[in-house]
Amino acid sequence: MSRAPRKLGPGECIRKFCVECMGGSYQQVAECPDVACPLHARRLGDGAGDAPEDAMEGGKPPIRAIRRQCLVCCGGDRKLARACAASPTSKAPFEPCILWRFRLGSRPELWERKKREARRTLLTLPGLDLHNPNNTAK
Repeated sequence: MSRAPRKLGPGECIRKFCVECMGGSYQQVAECPDVACPLHARRLGDGAGDAPEDAMEGGKPPIRAIRRQCLVCCGGDRKLARACAASPTSKAPFEPCILWRFRLGSRPELWERKKREARRTLLTLPGLDLHNPNNTAK
């Protein structure tokens, strides 16, 4: 029985993205001259930032750097970044992007949990008191 492949953390995804960007050369990643790239500070992917308690460079978690990179890729359009079709399972003409899971600026697991919680939350109208049987505001 085979196990499902382990999902990569944001630091590992940044490292793989940078290696792909530099044509597969780890040496070129280390010597990358593009300091304007949102991922530049995290390109060496030493595992920093894979866990929430890890130290953050510049006060920003690696997921925020990925979000900035996605916005750069989409020309600064937040709606395009959200609707990005470059998922890891995408077909031609789109190229799969390893950063796709984190394009919204949060961990996908957290995003799903928040959506589930929002669905369970009861929506009430202003002035409607569910604890008052007469449904009149005080």
